[in-house]
Amino acid sequence: MIRILLVDDQKSIRERLKSLLETEPDFDIVGMVDNGYDAIEQVKLLLPDVVLMDMEMPDIDGVLATKIISHSSLKTKVLVLSSHDSDEYVAKSLYAGANGYILKGAPAQEICDAVRFVNRGYMQIAPGLFEKFIPNKAVAGLSDRKSKLDPMDYPGGLELTGINKHKSIAPNSEFDLPSELILDVTATRQARKSIGWYQAAALVLAGLGLTFSLYLLRQGLKKPANPPSNQDRSQQIGNLPFTGKIEPLHVTKIDATMPGSIVATHVKVGQSVQLGDPLLTIRNVDAEQANQAKILQQQQAVAGQKQTVLQQASQQQQQVFQQQQQVRQQEQLLMGEQQAALGRIKTIQLAIVNYQRNIAPLRAQVAKANVLTTVSADRPEQFVLNQKREAITRAQAIYDRTLATYDRLAQYQSEGAISLERLEQAEKEMTVAQADLNIAQSDYDSAIAAAEVATTKQAAQAKSTQLQQQLALKEQAGQLHQLQAQLQAAQADSQQIGIRLQQLQRPKTLPIAAKNLPITQKPVLEPTTVNITAPIAGTTTEVALSTGDRVSTGIRLVSITNPRKLKIGLDLEPQVARLLKIGQRTIVKVGMAIDSQEIGGIIANIIPQSDRSTQRIEVEFTNPKPTALIGQIGTVYFPK
Repeated sequence: MIRILLVDDQKSIRERLKSLLETEPDFDIVGMVDNGYDAIEQVKLLLPDVVLMDMEMPDIDGVLATKIISHSSLKTKVLVLSSHDSDEYVAKSLYAGANGYILKGAPAQEICDAVRFVNRGYMQIAPGLFEKFIPNKAVAGLSDRKSKLDPMDYPGGLELTGINKHKSIAPNSEFDLPSELILDVTATRQARKSIGWYQAAALVLAGLGLTFSLYLLRQGLKKPANPPSNQDRSQQIGNLPFTGKIEPLHVTKIDATMPGSIVATHVKVGQSVQLGDPLLTIRNVDAEQANQAKILQQQQAVAGQKQTVLQQASQQQQQVFQQQQQVRQQEQLLMGEQQAALGRIKTIQLAIVNYQRNIAPLRAQVAKANVLTTVSADRPEQFVLNQKREAITRAQAIYDRTLATYDRLAQYQSEGAISLERLEQAEKEMTVAQADLNIAQSDYDSAIAAAEVATTKQAAQAKSTQLQQQLALKEQAGQLHQLQAQLQAAQADSQQIGIRLQQLQRPKTLPIAAKNLPITQKPVLEPTTVNITAPIAGTTTEVALSTGDRVSTGIRLVSITNPRKLKIGLDLEPQVARLLKIGQRTIVKVGMAIDSQEIGGIIANIIPQSDRSTQRIEVEFTNPKPTALIGQIGTVYFPK
């Protein structure tokens, strides 16, 4: 890929050249400027392969810019693209160090071929300009314009200096910033008088000879008459320098795995990092939205559960109130019945007393009969058995209800709806109910046994009955017997009413409204910030984003490389590349003057390019010093 910088003060020409050259697959337009000052700066920053240079520009013109670039950059070639076809402009450009000169009106293919030819190191001059270097025409032209030429026409009359005029710019040295350059024209009168037409013609002929020699060399490389052996060629290129840009051998690229935004950047380009060091912090937008949705769902669930609990509590309170009202009504009815029963008992007892006064002689006989019935009267009678049986039924019903309540609360407790203390209370109530059931069963069994004993006393009861019947007959149709029966019935009714009142007045366990809300499990929230850490130790070569930038999945974040494992790519002609082989040792020279260092390397790969005009030679080497070499220009030698 040929990197090209366009320099022209007319925007329309720059855009036309860009659209023309961008169609070529092996061209890369790295920049466009409109004056020579910016051209010098961009060459230093971008290191292009070829500069398409216009001649007439403001500030620093194309001739001076060409001279500074050719003296300062070993890699960059300058191809002048001008609208002037005079020998004066051609001579100025070539003397300044240009590698070629073509006209702006040339066909597109000719311009593209000239860029490729200059990039390979050959000199390219438009075909229509060769005749301008014929000696007689050059002499006539120079004689007619002798009085018009200025010191810029003669290389000997131009001296480039920096702020310090004693510091000249050497061909292999780094130049200062263009803002520090000044032009010092020191052409003396003696120098002007010493240059004649014959010297100008000699220079022109020398240039043509050099061009013709390069042309013959090119043709010779294409079709050599006597092709030398590989050993001879290897000796020829053994001391030739080949320059290229130093690049990292391996680059670890870290891409974003989720969308978000950069919260913080912890590294800069060129900073050393260790394994696990933080590089960037990304705020995960999707996780924040998902967390907000989960929290909203939880709040809605809690609100729904709260409403359900409140409804249940309201229903339970209504049930409790209704039960309490029913109990009060039953108590009032039973108390009224009990008062009525007590009144009847008193009335009957009064009537019995009156009759007893009238039948005193018979009391002794009745007393004897009652002796036998007293023992049986102490045992439960038939209504007592019925009472015991009803007690068992009630106790069984209470136990079944407490057991069902315990099973239901156990299910609620396993789901986390009620506390363990509430379940333990239900268990205690069930235990009490079971004990009551056992007691009722035992009482009933005892009553049965007592009834069996009572059967043995039927005879005594029968005799007592006979005596009572006789007494009743004597008491005028048995009024006393009726009164006693009524008294017993009234007493039984009173006793039943008392039992029922005791049951109503006994404290009962009423349903308790839930006071605490059910515990809702908190949602599992995703982390909203993610720290991107270094997967390897090395130096950052790229930090694509900064704090506040948006990030999408797959976008490049950071690139890390090992600053000691390096490589240089060289684009060589196939004839030269065939002399090399993979694994061949090389010498890489980095830096200039006393700061230069030589490093051993090897040829790692030889890759033919798509157009087959060049082959890519990749030389790998290890930097023994901790100095940063990435991006610098290195020189490669292939010793035999």
